[in-house]
Order: sequence, then C-alpha cells, then structure tokens
Amino acid sequence: MDYLLLFSFSLIIIISSIGYGFLISNIIEKNLLKFNLGYQGLLGIFFLTLISYISIFFTKHNYFHNIIIHIIGFSSFIYFLTKKRNFYELKRLIAIFLILFIGILIIVNHDDFNYYHLTYSLGLTENKIFFGLAQFQHGYKHHSSIFFFNSIIYLPFIKYYLFHSIGWFTIVFANYIIIDYLIFKVSKNLKFEHFFYLLSLIFINIKFCRMGGYGTDLSGQIILIILLPLIYSTLKLKISDKDFKSNLSIIILLISYTSTLKSFFILNFLFIVPFLIFFNIRDILNFIFVSRTFLISFTTIIFLFLINIAYTGCVIYPIKETCFEKQLSWSQKKDEVQHMSDWYQQWSKAGAGVQYRVKDPKEYIKKFNWVPNWYEKYFKYKFIEALNGILVLSIIFLFIFRGINKEKPDKKEKRIFLAIYTITIILFFEWFYNHPALRYGGYHLLCMFIFIPLSYFFAKKNLQYSLKKKSIIVLIIFSFLIFNLRNVKRINEEFVRVPNNNFPLFFAPIQESKELNLEYNVKVYKPVGKYAGTGCWVVKTPCVSDINNTIVKKKYGFTIFVRD
Repeated sequence: MDYLLLFSFSLIIIISSIGYGFLISNIIEKNLLKFNLGYQGLLGIFFLTLISYISIFFTKHNYFHNIIIHIIGFSSFIYFLTKKRNFYELKRLIAIFLILFIGILIIVNHDDFNYYHLTYSLGLTENKIFFGLAQFQHGYKHHSSIFFFNSIIYLPFIKYYLFHSIGWFTIVFANYIIIDYLIFKVSKNLKFEHFFYLLSLIFINIKFCRMGGYGTDLSGQIILIILLPLIYSTLKLKISDKDFKSNLSIIILLISYTSTLKSFFILNFLFIVPFLIFFNIRDILNFIFVSRTFLISFTTIIFLFLINIAYTGCVIYPIKETCFEKQLSWSQKKDEVQHMSDWYQQWSKAGAGVQYRVKDPKEYIKKFNWVPNWYEKYFKYKFIEALNGILVLSIIFLFIFRGINKEKPDKKEKRIFLAIYTITIILFFEWFYNHPALRYGGYHLLCMFIFIPLSYFFAKKNLQYSLKKKSIIVLIIFSFLIFNLRNVKRINEEFVRVPNNNFPLFFAPIQESKELNLEYNVKVYKPVGKYAGTGCWVVKTPCVSDINNTIVKKKYGFTIFVRD
C-alpha cells in the first residue's frame, strides 16, 4: 500500500508541476510551450514555489489549499498536452519515472532533515507565516524554497512523506531534458552540447543517486549543470532567431529559481554577461528588464528577500550588512549574524567537525590560512573522491570518442567557450575562497571546470552522430544501471542502520510535545520524549527548544516573536 502511495502521489506531483510549467510558459511567452516536459517540470516547480511564497502571507498550506492547487496543475497538464498532442513525450516521461523510481524509496534522511527541514515545512502547513521565528532555534534562520515547495505537496494519505522528493523530481526532469537532446534531436555531427550533456548525465545519475543526502542545494546544482549547454547554444544564435528570447527566458527563470534554493546561486547571473558582450547591449537589457520574464523573476527574488526578513530580520542571512537590527524588533543581532557567518566559513573550510575545532577560528578563516588543513581533512577525501570520478569518466570518453579534428575550427564558438569558461573560473574561485565544500555549490562548478574544456575538445573532432549513437545509448543505460544498483545497496545498508524503520516511507517518529503559552493565546511546542534531543521530527508547530523570554506582538494580522 505504501509503495502505491509513493508511486501515485509522486506521479501526481510530477504531472501537476508540468501543468504549472505549461501555465507559466503560456503567461510569459507562448513560444516557451515548445520546450519539452523536462523543462516544463522545472518551470512548474519554480511557479509552484512562487505561489507558495505569495500565498503563505495569507493562509496556511493545508490539505484544502493544496488540493485546489494540484487540481489546477493536473487540469493544465491535460489541457496543454492534449493541445500539443505530444503523447510520445508522456511515454518517455513515464519510462524515466519508472527507471528512476527506486531513488525516492528511502529509510533515513540527512541529519538536518529531522533537525529543521521537516518542522520548517510542516509549520507552513499549520500556520501562515510568522515573523521572528529565528528567535527560537537555529534552523529557522536557514531559508530555502524547498521548504515552501514541500508545504505545497502536503496532501491527504501521503502527508509529509514526499518532503524529501524535490531532488528526485529534479533528477527525473534533468534526465528527461538530457535524454531528449541526446537521442531524439536530429544532428549530423556531435557538438559541444552532446558531450557536455552526456558527461553531466552520467555524473548526476551516479554521484547524486542518494536522495536522502540532498540537503537544500544539490537540486540547484543539477539545474545549473543542465543549463550550461542551453546558455552555450543560445549564444550561438542570432538575436533575431525565434528561439533566442525563449531560451534566454528559460535561463533567467531557472537561475532565479536556483537562487531561492540557496542565496549564493544568485551569482550565476554572471552567465548573462556574455549576452551583453556578444549582442547589442540595449536589445538585451530591453528584453531583460521590459518583459514578463523579468517581472516574474524579480517578484520571486523580492519574495525571497521578504521571507528572509520575516524569519530573521535580514535580507540575506547570514550577511550582517543586510540585517535591520535597529529598524525591526525581531531582527537578529549583527554580531550574532557575523559569528554564524564565521562559523559557516570555518566549517566549510574544514576548521570544524564532529570531534574537532581549530584553536583560533577567526585567524584560521582569513585569506588562505585554512588551505593546508583543508587539504588534509577535506581535499584528500571528499574532494578527491569526486575529482577521481570525473577524471575516470573523462578517460572513458577520450577512449570512446576518438577522431580527427575538423579542418576549420569555429571562431565564434571559441569566443563563446572562452567567455563561459572565464565566468566558470571566477565562480569557482569565489566558491573556493569563501565556502570550499562541494555541497555548498561546488559540485556543479567542478563539473563545469572540467566538462567545458573537455566538451569543447571533443566538439572540434569530426564525429558523426549516427556512428556514435549506440555508444551514447549504452552510456545512458550504464548510468541508469549504476543509479539503481547504488540505490539497492543503499537501501540494504539503511535497513541495517535503522531496524525499526517505516520503509518504503522515511523514518519520521511522531513526537509528543509540551505546549508553551505566550501572549495573544499564541502557542508554541517543545518536543518531549524519546527523540526530543535529536530534533523536532513530526511535532506540532512552531517547534521550539525554549521560549527564552520571548514576547508576542500582533500587527496587521501577523504574529511577531520578539526577544524581551
């Protein structure tokens, strides 16, 4: 029965997401409807996130709210798919859905899930937005739009058991986008896009096969990886081409969406710079700022900032310069925000772990003082593991895709390659200097750092698509096989780790709680019992560790928590 629940509701959410993708495409520009179901699915997740951002200021995301949302999405899917009559696309989607289905079956999530991801998301299903929740516990300071998407897929029967699934939805849509290009697009010769997509697909399916470990940023990294070939191919077009504006719209919308997953992804808007260089700057700026694409992206970023302010009093946490300590009564103190910013740097630079801390953290994180220790504790283990996987994959490609170079290299493609790779290097250096942990936006930059020159190298060869199509299909099947085998192995290991499990649903004990009463009859809940010290898990919300002299204010119909 639980298998049927997961299967049915995950399929419903995928269909609804694609339906919302069709809706936002139709709103922005009808030419966006030509994009395949993978792109529509990602656009739909983005649109659902924006709806969640806006509606939470007015109502909680309970069953009634969410059922209405998904009836609209389901109806939109049926209407537009029937109108397009691309039923073969639906068959491909279902095939990929079935092949990757094992990925959504998990027993345990990562530690942060029970600590704050689950309760943050559940809180949005039980209450409209509160102001100042960051006063109560550390988890409420960390914003990601994943929690808002989770709250909108809270439905009867399945309840919260798809709150881990956004990574899986992303990987399904990413596979669809890549496979559609590699197998179903007609091409005489293999191009940069073929090689980059194929390298990315294999890496994503093998490296990112464990959904329970996704956290809040791996979905964004996958999207940014698959956007790179679209950026590359769009730069090769003329601004008058009918696909130029629709491609650029997709790029802007999806970078905007990734920025809601983790704020540092906003730096990827640097990939818009080559468009300003290679095309008439006035035409590009006019398109960017005088378009529905800009309006929707701008609205999303504004609500991202508003929600951050609502929780922490800061536009972007933990950047102290964006905090309104003196203006907003619920704002985090700037010295505390700076302390947390330093801590995140210390952790990402291998200056702290489960059983160790460096002696002088402030001095450690300055300049490149941290590099020797980071090399010993992080590079030689996690970083080198990812790097070795990429290098082995590169060697396999060098063996399979041998050939003679083309007589005349394309000068325009060379300029595009140099522009994109320069931006990649800039972003890679920013990542390395400020937060050099792969989970903090490093995986996609490491892939780009190696895959871009490698794909450009292969693209210079005179390789016919028809002669290499079988090799491409074999490599795709290989990635699916490894994805499934690694998930079988993971599930067996998780059974050993968690004998009292709830498989195929993830482990999430329902906790008892102590009700704490505040002013205006506002109630908060402190977990008690067996799992009280391990996180909130499933408990009434808002879940708190203590009230710590917190008082409640009411203004414009909103509840505000303030430290006394």
